[in-house]
Amino acid sequence: MRAPSVTGARRWRPGLGLALGLVAAATLPGANDGRPGPAQTPVALEAHSRSVLHQIMTSEQSWVRIHAAEALIAAGEGDAIRTYFLNELPNSESSAFRIGVYRVLATVSHSPEERSSWIAKVEHVYLDQTAPDQNQAIETLCKLGYCVTGPTLDLVRRRMAEPPSAPMALALWSGTLAGEPHALQKLTELLTSENPALRTSAAYALRWLHPADPAVRQALARAAAAATPNINSSSIYILGAALAADADPAQTKDWVETLNFLMATNAVSVGERFEASWTLKHRYKVADLPPLAGLLDLDAGENDVRIGAASIILTTLEPQ
Repeated sequence: MRAPSVTGARRWRPGLGLALGLVAAATLPGANDGRPGPAQTPVALEAHSRSVLHQIMTSEQSWVRIHAAEALIAAGEGDAIRTYFLNELPNSESSAFRIGVYRVLATVSHSPEERSSWIAKVEHVYLDQTAPDQNQAIETLCKLGYCVTGPTLDLVRRRMAEPPSAPMALALWSGTLAGEPHALQKLTELLTSENPALRTSAAYALRWLHPADPAVRQALARAAAAATPNINSSSIYILGAALAADADPAQTKDWVETLNFLMATNAVSVGERFEASWTLKHRYKVADLPPLAGLLDLDAGENDVRIGAASIILTTLEPQ
């Protein structure tokens, strides 16, 4: 594979061991003063990961709190997270991340009726043309796998017919879930947009959709090939979508190595590193985990990276 360069950052180097080893060497306790770092046993890594996620969830007042909660839900703590978010609801319903709160509570609901009540709140926001979090609302409906109907579907159809934009891409995602003709095709076509934000929106949706359509997989393979010579703001999302769709098995190893390196360094943004970690969650082995301990202890400004590392650890250690 031709080694891609990172636009405005640093040149890419392959290899999970090298990438994570460099991070571990720089961040583990004792790295700079000669003291030996603690033994990173699976039990210790699991406990530390859960502790980090709880600390972030209870201290952050942004969408990062939602990301930490969702990682804990995936790690089997759904009931505890439900209790916590219900107790926090009077304060969080007026927050900028209220849609995330509804998403968490829909995910951990105890009955279909309870789940429907939270989804209805999200739909209400999407239908409110003055709501600042309209995009978050339709994205959340998509992430919940909800097939819109009625007035919500009417609005999705109108947005699908608009010129390319973030709301239009999100509508195409929703329309695909609802079985709207040509929605997936139009979403896939955005991968070749000259606008990197549109390429990112399309790739992000396609990663969640896990498309099996051969034409979509071929388009993702082409987009991934175009995205790797020079890493830019949309590359991580495109590689993630290509991996999720198994777009080109011959390139899987190279794509994984690229994402591993970018997740473990500060060559790209925190949000992009978080996206890389979510793509890589199911691609680690237990033996790969100890170097991730260094990512758990990054500064608070990199909390999403810490969440990603913790999620990989807990996913990998989950009993099969």
